[in-house]
Amino acid sequence: MSQHDFRTKALAIAEQRLPDLINKEDSLVEISGEKKTTIKNWLYSDKRPPRGKRLTIADRFGVDVSYLFDNAPYSLPLTKFDESLNCYFVPELKLSQITCLSETAPLPISARVTISLPTFILDNMQSVEQTYCVVSSGIDYEPFITATDTIFFNTTAKRIKGNFYILVSSDTSIVRMESDGTLKCNQGKSVSLASNDKIIPIVITLSSGFAR
Repeated sequence: MSQHDFRTKALAIAEQRLPDLINKEDSLVEISGEKKTTIKNWLYSDKRPPRGKRLTIADRFGVDVSYLFDNAPYSLPLTKFDESLNCYFVPELKLSQITCLSETAPLPISARVTISLPTFILDNMQSVEQTYCVVSSGIDYEPFITATDTIFFNTTAKRIKGNFYILVSSDTSIVRMESDGTLKCNQGKSVSLASNDKIIPIVITLSSGFAR
């Protein structure tokens, strides 16, 4: 992909996210967090960010790094595998961002969590790239999932009875699927899904003490 393609995509995203900011350089500075001299190099000197910074920059723009810097189709930020570390870099969302996964607008990511996913978990996913994580504060399911735990969920994972799920509804919460397929909240009450509701499988939960 040419430098021009990167520049064009970056400018289009900046215009979409900051439509009231007319100055192109200022909009790119605000989104990317880079210095204005760096932005000028992008725009006028055919410079591109070094490879080691591209994932972070793409996350700030709210799109997949392979889309912003290569020829991949448009996508929100995705989980990436690092062969040298043999682990995954999973986008960490804010609780309010979970509902945005079904939309197409850029989704800025401020952090990623490094994790090694065992084979038995990977085998239950159609696409590990669709894995995200969030701190469960506000949607905890005591005593199994506490408010300081980080929960990893995958939109393509198999639904398994006995496991926990994020219920995306008018209010985001955690439910458990019983052996008969019914969903129950932390208070033990059955939960019925409305037409626009969906459940996302939680694939692993890590306590607040794990190394990030």
